[in-house]
Amino acid sequence: MPESQQRPEINSVLFDLDGTLMDTAVDMIHALMHLADNHGIEHQLNVADYRQYISKGAVALVKSVFADPSAELLEQLRLEYLDIYQQQLNTHSQLFDGIPDLLLHLDQRSIPWGIVTNKPSWLAKPIVENTTELNASRILVCADQVGIAKPHPKPLLHAAEAMQIVHTETLYLGDAKSDIDAAHAAGMQSGIALWGYLAPEDKVEEWLAHFRFSSSKEIITTITG
Repeated sequence: MPESQQRPEINSVLFDLDGTLMDTAVDMIHALMHLADNHGIEHQLNVADYRQYISKGAVALVKSVFADPSAELLEQLRLEYLDIYQQQLNTHSQLFDGIPDLLLHLDQRSIPWGIVTNKPSWLAKPIVENTTELNASRILVCADQVGIAKPHPKPLLHAAEAMQIVHTETLYLGDAKSDIDAAHAAGMQSGIALWGYLAPEDKVEEWLAHFRFSSSKEIITTITG
């Protein structure tokens, strides 16, 4: 829910991708299962237990299965994992409940919105292009395009400049602490998608986000008043 303190109006929105707009967990965990099988590692992986690693990136996913790999092996496993994942993009991934209505609301109100993700462009672009509701996004900014990932503010600032939107009137919505830190560093309003890939140990109240949303309907209410 939004904090009670007075904030500037929200006239534009930027979204994280995985765990915020898109539920990509099944495809990503299936790829992890495939990776484990390739290396003869017995596992009982399930989506519910491993969702929490997704927002932390491919390295965290690999480390969750492979115990203390060397830096060289970890990089090899990361690349192998991403290759496996690329082969099954969009197999089970889908928008979270309520997101289509939220995006339609933004479009109907002529509120510009875009996507800023740490996912590499060669993985993010096919997902966005194959999801009809995301085609209206004004911009897709990926970490590899700007040379640095969140929590650095550069990806968000790049999107804001390209979209010609006011930082302080922009909400950045994500499901990881790095998203919130990036929003604050960029001078934007921050929102946590509580439906995302949060870990049990995440203390979201300590992230000091301006908003915590339990559903996309709450975002609509916050924007329109």
